[in-house]
Amino acid sequence: MGDAKEAGAEGPPAGAAAREGLSLLSQAESEESSAQGSALFLGGNEVKSRAVVKYSSAPPRTAFARLEEKTDLKLPPANWLRESAKLGPAGTTILGNSKKSKPFSSFGMAYDFIDSVGNDVDVVSDSENIKKLLKIPYSKSHVSMAVHRIGRTLLLDELDIQELFMRSSQTGDWTWLKEFYQRLIDQKWQRKKKSKEHWYQKAILSKFLYYSINGDGAAQPVSSTTEQQESSSSDQTNDSEGASWPAPFEMPSSVSEDPSASSQGSEPLEPSYIVGHVASAPKEQNLITLFNDGEHSQGLKNDFVRNILWTFEDIHMLVGSNMPIFGGGRYPAVSLRLRDNNKPINVLTGIDYWLDNLICNVPELVMCFHVNGIVQKYEMIKTEEIPNLENSNFSTKVIKDIAQNILSFLKSNCTKEGHTYWLFKASGSDIVKLYDLTTLCEETEDKYQNPFTMPVAILLYKVACNMMMKKNQNKKHYGTIRTLLLNCLKLLDKSRHPQPSCAFPVCHDTEERCRLVLSYVLEGLKSVDSSIKKESDLPAADPSTPIPLKYEDESSRGGPEGLEKQMALFLDKMGSLQKGNYSSQSGMIPGSWQHKMKLQLILKSSKAYYVLSDAAMSLQKYGRALRYIKLALQSHDTYCCLCTNMLSEVLLFLSQYLTLCGDIQLMLAQNANNRAAHLEEFHYQTKEDQEILHSLHRESSCQGFAWATDLSTDLESQLSVSCKCYEAANEILQFSDLKSQNPEHYVQVLKRMGNIRNEIGVFYMNQAAALQSERVVSKSVSAAEQQLWKKSFSCFEKGIHNFESIEDATNAALLLCNTGRLMRICAQAHCGAGDEFKREFSPEEGLYYNKAIDYYLKALRSLGTRDIHPAVWDSVNWELSTTYFTMATLQQDYAPLSRKAQEQIEKEVSEAMMKSLKYCDVDSVSARQPLCQYRAATIHHRLASMYHSCLRNQVGDEHLRKQHRVLADLHYSKAAKLFQLLKDAPCELLRVQLERVAFAEFQMTSQNSNVGKLKTLSGALNIMVRTEHAFQLIQKELIEELGQPKSGDAAVAADASPSLNREEVMKLLSIFESRLSFLLLQSIKLLSSTKKKTSNNMEDDAVLKTNKHIYSQLLRATANKTATLLERINVIIHLLGQLAAGSAASSNAVQ
Repeated sequence: MGDAKEAGAEGPPAGAAAREGLSLLSQAESEESSAQGSALFLGGNEVKSRAVVKYSSAPPRTAFARLEEKTDLKLPPANWLRESAKLGPAGTTILGNSKKSKPFSSFGMAYDFIDSVGNDVDVVSDSENIKKLLKIPYSKSHVSMAVHRIGRTLLLDELDIQELFMRSSQTGDWTWLKEFYQRLIDQKWQRKKKSKEHWYQKAILSKFLYYSINGDGAAQPVSSTTEQQESSSSDQTNDSEGASWPAPFEMPSSVSEDPSASSQGSEPLEPSYIVGHVASAPKEQNLITLFNDGEHSQGLKNDFVRNILWTFEDIHMLVGSNMPIFGGGRYPAVSLRLRDNNKPINVLTGIDYWLDNLICNVPELVMCFHVNGIVQKYEMIKTEEIPNLENSNFSTKVIKDIAQNILSFLKSNCTKEGHTYWLFKASGSDIVKLYDLTTLCEETEDKYQNPFTMPVAILLYKVACNMMMKKNQNKKHYGTIRTLLLNCLKLLDKSRHPQPSCAFPVCHDTEERCRLVLSYVLEGLKSVDSSIKKESDLPAADPSTPIPLKYEDESSRGGPEGLEKQMALFLDKMGSLQKGNYSSQSGMIPGSWQHKMKLQLILKSSKAYYVLSDAAMSLQKYGRALRYIKLALQSHDTYCCLCTNMLSEVLLFLSQYLTLCGDIQLMLAQNANNRAAHLEEFHYQTKEDQEILHSLHRESSCQGFAWATDLSTDLESQLSVSCKCYEAANEILQFSDLKSQNPEHYVQVLKRMGNIRNEIGVFYMNQAAALQSERVVSKSVSAAEQQLWKKSFSCFEKGIHNFESIEDATNAALLLCNTGRLMRICAQAHCGAGDEFKREFSPEEGLYYNKAIDYYLKALRSLGTRDIHPAVWDSVNWELSTTYFTMATLQQDYAPLSRKAQEQIEKEVSEAMMKSLKYCDVDSVSARQPLCQYRAATIHHRLASMYHSCLRNQVGDEHLRKQHRVLADLHYSKAAKLFQLLKDAPCELLRVQLERVAFAEFQMTSQNSNVGKLKTLSGALNIMVRTEHAFQLIQKELIEELGQPKSGDAAVAADASPSLNREEVMKLLSIFESRLSFLLLQSIKLLSSTKKKTSNNMEDDAVLKTNKHIYSQLLRATANKTATLLERINVIIHLLGQLAAGSAASSNAVQ
């Protein structure tokens, strides 16, 4: 449209293609509606309709009485316009509500079903408005409606222009709209009066319905005098039943501008929201003081007989309906209609009847035909047959398309929440126009002349409050809530409505919100303080001078010991609070308004500081967080001094404050490297904070929690303070049965207690380990070490108890694991006693290692199965395996021969090694798998070496020697296999193979026949061949070190260990060369002597020839003293390849 002031938009042609919609019925509604809903199939065009009655004030349905033919409806029945039991309360009868819908009817419904507004419902409106919209393509009548948007919901109300302009002529309120209407739409506007025919039809319809509810079905006319009186009364009533338009802005009584009026009978509200919701809206019952009087004065009541959630295709509507519904007998639900037999039903009437039945889910229509008020006949019509009636044929698909098209048009153009839009179609016109009345109104002298402003503001506010009070509210909706409140505030004139705009500040983020709360708190504290008479007797405080934070020297506090005394004093104070002790320094009278108000203001400040502290904690600003929690606890300390009856929820707040304080102290202890920045943030104070503190100091010293909020530079002190905070929080929960009332918080406190005790235990354990490593001169365990062990053990024990009390098996297992580690440190501390050359595994070591094993086994029992927590289970198993391995290794390397026999030691070592293997998982694929494989290979190597040594030193018992021989061979074989799986243990693999060769040589010494010796030699040479893999790994590492990686070996080199022990490699290489030379020489000698005796063995000849050739090359290579390590490795790999090929060739020849 041309004129920008119109702020209008024209609608698209009605009946356009339907848009694709969404089904937004909740699950509960879907289940409920399945019983009451219907899906109609009309003439091949399926129309989906479902109706769920959300509210009904009508009494149970009454069967209608079929009137006899020739009944004269012009005569009133005896019950006309009178109440009866069948009719229900006046105004909400089964006949429906005859009053005209009020201008704000949709708002009344929206207030009653606030959960649906903004999310689930597309449209809220009177059913008459819905029908009027859907009949637009068929009707020439004018359409005038007000449209408002709340979230995704549109509220539609009739905008009676005639009524508005009649009011304008009396009060001048709507002059701007009248001028706009006359300028652009109808220059010669005048009020149109309703015809006599209109009132006649309305009267006989009313009489017909009253006849239809007579019990005996007989018409009982009354006298003509009574009829005239009743009729005139009825006509007068009907004529005056126009829209009840209020003044554009009536002041609710509770929002009076008179300060004295607003304070009468008011009491400070007790806090009932959880810590963390600062400046949030009050509970629903508190809304009355702000808006309810305004609602009633604006006429915002839900006067419909029934409210229905109607789903038409994909459109969800909350509809108000007053249609009379009858039922009983053969017809459980029917609508009753009166028609003039001389006038056929037209399309508009058919659509009207069809939509009414769909909305109310009525399956049938009963039509009573009359001629000049005389009943002629009745006809029963099914709802689905209405679109196909003669002279009233219409397409249900077109109606569906109209509905979807109009909704799409309104949603795409009515985009601003809080704005009033005017949907208008002039009589006889086909064009639907949309105007933004809010924009037009803002250009007038008084922009608050729009009468919809207050109802819309109330609804925006209520929807926002409803969202905020939902328990399952997600943070993703906070932006929506903020937008609703901002739009609400935009609509309100602060000078006329100061309470809502002050009571509910809207802020962008947490810190801004809390700061705004604190600014209000400060203003309130100043007002209260200035009203106390004894102010002149108090020492004057300069608000510009910061209050000292009163640090104490670490030595004067006495460290953790001093904390114990302060904790005892604190707990005594908490006990006295339960008795209601009162100690105000300012002389406030308990129970006075100043006392009550200051209590509430101080509590709000403590909550605001708590939220600020929590936010700073999330940002890892720990110095700032400690400053805020200090202020929160100082506020709470003052509250405790003033409070005469400590509420359990306030004690819960204190427990939460101390829990957060413990978290902050722990984080400061763990982030000591940034101490300077934290200290700077802690010392900073705003002027607002200083002034609030000054007000607090009027009542209290604010030092009740100084022990918890000082920023220490000592790690032990910080950890101790954190622990005491959690302990204090736990002690508070013991008061007033808070523990059982707040189980989640109780569990969190105990978890934190268990965690901090673990931290302190680890701290003392690490200190003990450091002392142990520094011990040089004195080899005995010092008293300081033992004291640290006791402290550490005590902390672990208490932490385990904390976790076990809340059935936290995983964390209990971790602390048991740490206790096992402490026992191992104790064992290691006893290993330094005595001379290193005479060192033996001591009984003390064995005792502590066995204790460690017990704690690890307890940890496994605590977990139960690996499924509880696989990572912790695997970690405990690894530590247990390590403990067994360490104990076995020490017993093997430092055998206590002075106390035990060799056989006993060997048995204990073997048992410990096998248990270590049991808890060493080599099969599961994980980051620890290579370590497990290396551990298992080492265990097998050590056991093989032990049995090898036993075999060398043992004489006599042949059975035992054979057993040791078998076990040594078995463990060597397993060790070699496991080392071959690893890419970074070539030296270990080479050592195992050389020991296996030495074991073969040892066996050969006890053999007498050449055949047996040759067989043993052949086996030893095969072992030598299998060392090629180890030499290849060494070769690749050497090449990588030289910076000459081969193209195909890059991946292997990347997985290799970062450095190679060249000295060890050269030592092993020399041994290998000598042993290979010895085996080849012995093989040549034995084969040569055998050849002289038997000259026809071709296999032995081939082996002899190969061995001689390899032996000669080996001699030449070892004679070259200038060869590099890599060259020597290359030669060995080449010779081993030849040896392997020769063995394979001889095997094939035999086959």
